[in-house]
Amino acid sequence: MTPEELLAEAFERIKAWMANHGAELLVQNLAPGASAERLRDAEAELGFSLGRDLRALWSLHDGQHEEMNGFVGAFDLFTIEGALSGRDTVMYALAFLRENPRTVPESGLTQDELFSDAWLPFAGRDADGLAVNTVSGRVFEILHDDSPPLRMHAASLVAWATAYASRVVADDYRVEEGFGDYYLELRDRKAERRQEERSRFEREERQRKAKMSVKELLEEAVSRNREEAAQEVLERAEQTSQAALAEAVALLFATGASPAFLAGTLRPRLNRLTLSAAKWKIVAEGGARMGNNAIRDIALARSRTAASS
Repeated sequence: MTPEELLAEAFERIKAWMANHGAELLVQNLAPGASAERLRDAEAELGFSLGRDLRALWSLHDGQHEEMNGFVGAFDLFTIEGALSGRDTVMYALAFLRENPRTVPESGLTQDELFSDAWLPFAGRDADGLAVNTVSGRVFEILHDDSPPLRMHAASLVAWATAYASRVVADDYRVEEGFGDYYLELRDRKAERRQEERSRFEREERQRKAKMSVKELLEEAVSRNREEAAQEVLERAEQTSQAALAEAVALLFATGASPAFLAGTLRPRLNRLTLSAAKWKIVAEGGARMGNNAIRDIALARSRTAASS
């Protein structure tokens, strides 16, 4: 297949995916192709050839009707006019690299590309985007806040379009609101897998704990030194009834937990508990060990009240 055919095929694959995933507006926003005369005028204005791939792209679609609702991820697909007016973003990046040659190897630029002026952006937003050197045909990312501000991205515009289409149809992107009505956001598969694993673990934990008694849950919380887990058990018991809470608190003391653990676990509901004077003294001791004078003082006062009643 010719470059023109490959480019058209890639775009059709992307359009079909967008249409099937509620992103028809991104397809509708594409402009029709530029005329051969317009392409010749652009080359005359620039003083260099657009190259076969870029001519094929703009013959297919001369960018978008309107800014936003871009076709290239979060980027707009530039019109010829937009590329000409936005060319400064590439030239500024090249100027930086020419003045900082130590950053050139990381960019992937050849010396010919570095000192060439035959550059045009074809997609972007603000000062970031994608540009092609029309002599080598290679595509580079423009990353204005990074060093280097240009990085090799694809061997050709056709290669970029083919790779982008493959990722789109493989569901590596999802439709998100923003940059107009919506755009395609690259999915973080590793983060999604981590979230799936966390969700599965949490689901399995809920199922496991649902089978455990209050006594078992409290013993496990104490053995793992997890006050928050013990607090959750008490919270669920309190939602059932005050009697259930009293029973759970009694089971908590029976686990042999340290005074500090008991004080930390009971802290959120100190004013709602009824304990014996001896148990209040244990809580007071735990508060003192924690360096929490508020717990200590409340528990000592409640101990005196319990002893006198």
